[in-house]
This record gives sequence, structure tokens and C-alpha cells, in this order.
Amino acid sequence: RVTGVLTCALPIFSLVVTLRPFYVSKKLDGKRCNGAPDFIIEIVSPGNPADDYIRKLYYYKNAGVREYWIVDPRRRTITVIFLKNILNIQYSFDATIKVNIYDDLYIDFSEIDAMLN
Repeated sequence: RVTGVLTCALPIFSLVVTLRPFYVSKKLDGKRCNGAPDFIIEIVSPGNPADDYIRKLYYYKNAGVREYWIVDPRRRTITVIFLKNILNIQYSFDATIKVNIYDDLYIDFSEIDAMLN
């Protein structure tokens, strides 16, 4: 469940995000996102978790992504990484986490935890 202005559908291992026009930046031109997105959520690939934790982290930081979340369903953790200073904070699936680049956006992961139990 998401509070704020982001709508979110969370089947077991995917995330669909729809932004209301209020949050649409100048990067979006109606066809694509020009430049790096500000916020990325990755679901850890069971076959290659190092890809999400190491390789993508490197690419996203260099591309200018501001906030990167790594959701690991097997470990039931969410790692929130602030790419400007490579600060990371780890949360469990029962947490409600604030998306720090937005003032009023929170994502409640307890519903995912309930689905996985």
C-alpha cells in the first residue's frame, strides 16, 4: 500500500508505478523519460543478486539516480540507497518507508510480507 500520490500494484515480484501529473518532471515528455529517473525500485533477481547490489548500483550512481531501493523477497529486506553519498539503510518487510526525494510519499511493505507468509 502506498500513501501519497503514487499508485502501486505489487504482485509477488513486480512493481507497477503510475505517477500523477503533479510529480511528472521535465524529464518526461509524454513518450519517454529523458535522462535517468530520480527513483528506482529493483526486485532482486534470484539468479543473479550481485547484479542488483553491485553492477546496477554503479550504473545508477553514475547516471544521476537519486534514490535506489533494492527489494529482496528471499531475505525480506528493502535496502534504501541514497546515491549522492552512498548512504544505505536496511529495512524489514514490516516497515513503512518514506521515499525521501518526495515530501509525502510512503510505501508500506507489510502487505508484501503478508503475501509471502
